[in-house]
Amino acid sequence: MTLTDPGRLAGVRLAATVVLLRERAAGDPQVFMLRRSAKSPFMPDTLVFPGGAVDPGDGPEGSDAAFDAAARRECREEAGVVLDAHDLHWFDTWLTPAAEPRRYFARFYLARLAEGEAEDAAADGHETHEGRWATPAEILAAWAREEVDLPPPTLCTLMRLADERRAGLVGLPTAAVHQPILPKGLLQPDATGEARLVVVLPHDPAYPDLPGDGVPAPARVADLPHRLVRAGRTWRPC
Repeated sequence: MTLTDPGRLAGVRLAATVVLLRERAAGDPQVFMLRRSAKSPFMPDTLVFPGGAVDPGDGPEGSDAAFDAAARRECREEAGVVLDAHDLHWFDTWLTPAAEPRRYFARFYLARLAEGEAEDAAADGHETHEGRWATPAEILAAWAREEVDLPPPTLCTLMRLADERRAGLVGLPTAAVHQPILPKGLLQPDATGEARLVVVLPHDPAYPDLPGDGVPAPARVADLPHRLVRAGRTWRPC
């Protein structure tokens, strides 16, 4: 099954997410993160990159121009960062599992910023709160302490950014990211018998036999965990 044409996906909203990566002469690059409102109907109270749904005014539905315009608009609206002078590199695509009531076909973009740029970036105070610049390693350390909750696509992206041994984001050609990463979900009992939600990525050996929409494993998932389990207040590789 191929899902490279988002126009074929009934009931799925198109979306764009932007990793704002700011270089530093001394130290690792930083990314800008936002905490979603606890009242949000989708991924409440999680730490995410700026982004949101593609609107009709962004351009022809499903077009590259519409995704690009949505990415720039969401950065401006959610974080106060204007990207008019910056190129956007499309490095990944994720599709929400079929079992979820709200589904998004989301392109992930990378915008490279210079040191000191967008120092005044801030959350909008409505949909998002607690805007922060931090290194991927710092965000992952807070996640490890269960101080922040990271949705699976955000967690996987930060793992790539923080680990030089991983594939990274910049080197992927655009042609390699048309096929979305489409996880599947299942309920699995823990040691006490309580059911826990598990997200299974396409390169997991059991993925083809699990119910729900599926896709072939894109090559770029090879360096990601096979599964993520909801453990306490966070997602954890398993």
